[in-house]
Amino acid sequence: VGAMTFGGSLQAPPGLFKDLNDEILGDAIILNGKQLFIDDYIIDELSGAEKVLNQPVKHPRNPILVSDQPWETVWHPNHGSVMYDQEEKIFKMWYINYTSDLKRQQLAYATSRDGISWQKPLINKADGTNIIPGFSADNPPCVFKDSAETDPNRRYKMLYGDNPDGTSKSLSTHAAYSPDGLHWTPEPQNPLIPHSDTLSCPYWDRRLGRYVAYLRYGPPNTRIVSRVESEDFVHWSPKVTVLRRTNLDAPLATQFYGMRIMPYEGVYLGLIEAYHTETLKPIPHDKPWTDRKNIQLAFSRNGLTWSRVVSQ
Repeated sequence: VGAMTFGGSLQAPPGLFKDLNDEILGDAIILNGKQLFIDDYIIDELSGAEKVLNQPVKHPRNPILVSDQPWETVWHPNHGSVMYDQEEKIFKMWYINYTSDLKRQQLAYATSRDGISWQKPLINKADGTNIIPGFSADNPPCVFKDSAETDPNRRYKMLYGDNPDGTSKSLSTHAAYSPDGLHWTPEPQNPLIPHSDTLSCPYWDRRLGRYVAYLRYGPPNTRIVSRVESEDFVHWSPKVTVLRRTNLDAPLATQFYGMRIMPYEGVYLGLIEAYHTETLKPIPHDKPWTDRKNIQLAFSRNGLTWSRVVSQ
């Protein structure tokens, strides 16, 4: 009878489960890293404690970014993207500045050391502004820094809405790349995704090993949230709707302008731009919520099935 031999050590590498066997595997929940108690996924029983949704508090120095330059229009700093650059140890912001005729959206740039005091650096030497040269769009861009990208010229990526022929018939979602976040080159194969009004939120999903973006349903555009995926940021899957309105939204006629996503400790957190009805008339004193937006919290464990966090 031959003996079984091993070419390596029998010692298990650090972090592997040493007491997991066939008998208990079917009931085991395999956890890696930290876990948020945002749901009851890993909670069997809760006694002598309660989960509380804390109310965020606005910073006393708000607003922290205002229109204080002659080239900034009356629409004030508009939709944009904010990130903390771990390599450069600085906050970066890309925000919208409308052209003087309010027909096109320019991309302006600001930086901050603490996220509170912001500077508008001179990056457009031709006109002496903080407006990124050579870029305009019909709908606001959403920018992120891609840590998985190996091509330095594509380190920063964005999705934005545009209409190549200047009419609503060509409205669609486009991509662009940049080595530094300031000099942008459109993707040659634009447009890439059917039109999505307002922000399209893309990011690199480490768990899936692909790009994911959350955007509007459609066309036609409806204020609910859909999702697309891509392996190369060029070829995208069809839209899949992941967040619809429910009875919770009926009292204020709430609709979703979009949802920003943040993967965090085993779950996905979503910040919903919840828009409460629409009116072109003066807002009644007894309905201050009319024609306003607030932020609502959602979460998911797979990026497709979302739950909204309700304060009890």
